[in-house]
Amino acid sequence: MATVPSASQWGSPSASRRALLIHGLNSSSHTFHRVVSALAAKGYLVVAPNLLGHALRKPGVDFQVQTLADELLPYFQAAEYDIIIGHSMGALVVLSLLKYLPKTKPTSVVLIDPSLELTAEQMMVAKVRFSNDVRTNPTAEDYMALNPLWTREDAILRVLGTHIGRSTNSDDHIDGNAPWSFSHLIADKPAAAALTILVADPSKLECVAKFKDIRTVIVSNASHWIQYEFPEVIVEEALRNIEE
Repeated sequence: MATVPSASQWGSPSASRRALLIHGLNSSSHTFHRVVSALAAKGYLVVAPNLLGHALRKPGVDFQVQTLADELLPYFQAAEYDIIIGHSMGALVVLSLLKYLPKTKPTSVVLIDPSLELTAEQMMVAKVRFSNDVRTNPTAEDYMALNPLWTREDAILRVLGTHIGRSTNSDDHIDGNAPWSFSHLIADKPAAAALTILVADPSKLECVAKFKDIRTVIVSNASHWIQYEFPEVIVEEALRNIEE
């Protein structure tokens, strides 16, 4: 079997329930620190891989989201998961993995504030925004001042995610996925899987209106970093799908 990629882990290895969490661009597995603590306390073994090109890892053969997803296939060979969560670009990785989920086992899938469709202009805006973070090198104090709901630990982990990634990550991954279009991957969801999309910006849901078997939730007063500001909402939605 292929080697399992770099990851962080929480909870007991003997736990009967498992969760897989996938971080976004210029981030790392520790972005979920509050979510994973809550899931581990509820009896889950939680695994959060570090994507190629992040957390001091070398990039893959290209920067396509599908390449990031395919590199995580050893996790699906090693275990089945009750919960799968992805943030931002990590949510797109999760969508790219839907076709590999078990056809009959119920799986709770939660996507956190993904940009499923972007125009060329929006891609350019995103590149500038991410590049500015790398160029201006904000401190934890800067992030806390801009995001009053963040803890100091949240802000430190945000800084760390940028510092231990590649400086050209944002440009490489945005350019490497043009045209930026991922909503069609929702159709790969097995009938047994429950899919919830959490967003801060309601406009992100316009492209999924045609899909009737997904749940959408607008998280009021949240930014793109819902896992820092409202981790309890993520946990509640993930468990909701399991309990229903």
